[in-house]
This record gives sequence, C-alpha cells and structure tokens, in this order.
Amino acid sequence: MSKIEQVGFIGLGLMGTSMSNNLLKAGFKVKGYDPLPGAGDGMTPNGGVVVPTPGETGDGSQLVIVMVPDVPEVDAVLNGDDGLFKSPGEGRVVMVMCTIDPGEVLKFADQAKSAGWGYVDSPVGRTADDAREGTSMFMVAGSAEDKATAMPALEAMGTTIIDCGDVGHGMTCKIVNNFMSTVGAVLVAEALRLAESGGVGPDKALEVINGTIAGNGHSKVHFPNKALAGNLNPGFAVKHARKDVNIARMVMEREGFPCYTAPAALAAYDDALERGHGDNDWSDLYNVVNEIRTENRKG
Repeated sequence: MSKIEQVGFIGLGLMGTSMSNNLLKAGFKVKGYDPLPGAGDGMTPNGGVVVPTPGETGDGSQLVIVMVPDVPEVDAVLNGDDGLFKSPGEGRVVMVMCTIDPGEVLKFADQAKSAGWGYVDSPVGRTADDAREGTSMFMVAGSAEDKATAMPALEAMGTTIIDCGDVGHGMTCKIVNNFMSTVGAVLVAEALRLAESGGVGPDKALEVINGTIAGNGHSKVHFPNKALAGNLNPGFAVKHARKDVNIARMVMEREGFPCYTAPAALAAYDDALERGHGDNDWSDLYNVVNEIRTENRKG
C-alpha cells in the first residue's frame, strides 16, 4: 500500500466541503468535483482544487471519496460519460460515504472491481456539525487492504472508526442506525408536544424522560440544542432523514419484516416536506407537530 498524498472528493456540499477541509488541514492534497457551480468555493481557500468532471478527481489520487445524495448521483459520477470508472483503477480505491440501499452498494462494488478499483463502503455517522469539527464516525467495510488504504483519510476526518467487516455491512449498520434515529426524532417531537398539551414544559418533560429508559440522543442532546433552542440550521436535514427512513422501509419490506414504525415515521417526514421544512434540521419535527395540532384544533 502506497502512502496517500492526494484524495479525490466527489460531492462538495455541506458535509463534503467540511471533510475536504479537514483533509487539507491534515496535509492531503484534495481534488474535488461537484455539479453545482460554486460548490467548491468553501474548499479552494484552503488549497483544494476543483475539477470539471468526476473522473478527473481520480487523476493522481490514490483514494476517491464519494459523498453525493443518492443512488442516481452515485451511478452518474462512477459510470457516467465522465465517470470515475471510465479510467482503470489500477488498484486505487473509491470510498462511497453517502447513505444508500445496501443492495446498491454491492452492485457498485462489483462495478468497481470490474474497472480495477478497490471499493470501501463507509457511511458517515453523526451530523454536519461533527463533519465540520472533524469528529465524524465512520462505519467502514471492505477488504482489509482497501480499508488500510482509506484509513489515513478517515482518521483526518473523524474520531470514531468502526470496522464493520465486508462490503455492504457498513451500509447495513448505517441504515439500522438511521432507522432508529429517524423514528426516534418523530417520537421525541410528539412526546414533547403531548407534554405541553397537558401544561408540562419541555424542560420538565425532558428531565423525566432522560431519567428513564425512554431517553435517547434526541431527548438528551439534539432537541435541546436545536429546535428547543430555536436553532434549525441543519445538522441533518428533514429531507435527508426522510430519504433514510424510506431506505429502511424498503429493505424491511423486501426482507419480509412487518415494518411497523417506518411507515409512520415516513408520514411525519412527508408532512414536514409538504409544509416547507425540508431544508431545516430534523428536530424541526417539533414545530411541524404543533403546526398540525393548531390546524386540527381550528378545524
């Protein structure tokens, strides 16, 4: 395994820009691509170079990271006319970090192998705030050699790296995690408004909730620091939470599970999107629940 000197980064949104900047701070060269004009502006002042096609991120890069929204975008940057797999991998590694269906991960990994690329499945835990601070968590899966190649870059971008095993296992862990957290956000939003309907404020309700097994990350940390503090800047946006809970629903239905909670959570996120909350932090469900209650009481 050669020492990584340059990393390609495809997808320079909120998370991608933060991660690219952490790579630059750690001494890596970074060659980035994003289809949106100006998306790389947050990286170039720190020495990052923006290139016009996804394939060019691989020029001189031992590792290329992909952080785009969903399967169609991953397919485009890997297999499109100017995609990464149009040039032989020659043992270089592509690491896909976005949250997608685990079944699609296996397809992309097979395509990578056919093109001579190694493939690491490494979805991201925690929020955009953590990505900015360099405290992300990564669920890493792939061959031992490919994971070793990616490790220096992962260590530059996060503080917690969990080896999940073979390709596909990282994404499965991410879907399980996000399934629980997306459902949990809906639960906390409803619970706090239920408490308020009986005259109990959020602070007192949270004191009780967090002193029992009912407490979770949303009740202990997230909602107090986000929606309850009036801060709706997206650590994780409603629209992305909706995507992830829907992936969990699709996988469970495909596997034949009864899938009780995912459809209910999906309905909550759909209500939030229909009311224009899609770009807000997912704790904004707290406000969506109240909007709907107000409408129902007027009706």
